[in-house]
Amino acid sequence: MKKIIIHHSGNHNTKELIYFLHVDKYKWENIGYHFLITKKGKIEKGRNITQEGAHCLGQNKDSIGICLLGNLDYEQPSKEQLITLNKLIKELNIKDIKLHRDYCDKTCPGKNFKRKMIDVI
Repeated sequence: MKKIIIHHSGNHNTKELIYFLHVDKYKWENIGYHFLITKKGKIEKGRNITQEGAHCLGQNKDSIGICLLGNLDYEQPSKEQLITLNKLIKELNIKDIKLHRDYCDKTCPGKNFKRKMIDVI
């Protein structure tokens, strides 16, 4: 994979709700993201990292999708989420970090997520 794309879950703030949306409603084979990070900083796995994601139209073939749980348009990412996000990015050893909004007309990963929150760029 060549890049990481960071997302937020909006109002679908649990893995179960995202699963319902992606699998039950959209009929995808699995959650579109590769990783989900809870408010407490726990990593929950979505798709296998070897599988193409379904998280950013036109960018899925060569990217890993990481989703911070919560609606970051209205709340701040937790300190624990940011610590885990930065550790995960370092572990994946991919330097090209993008935000979902870099590719579309959305606020994702939320108005309260700032690029400077990523400390490995």
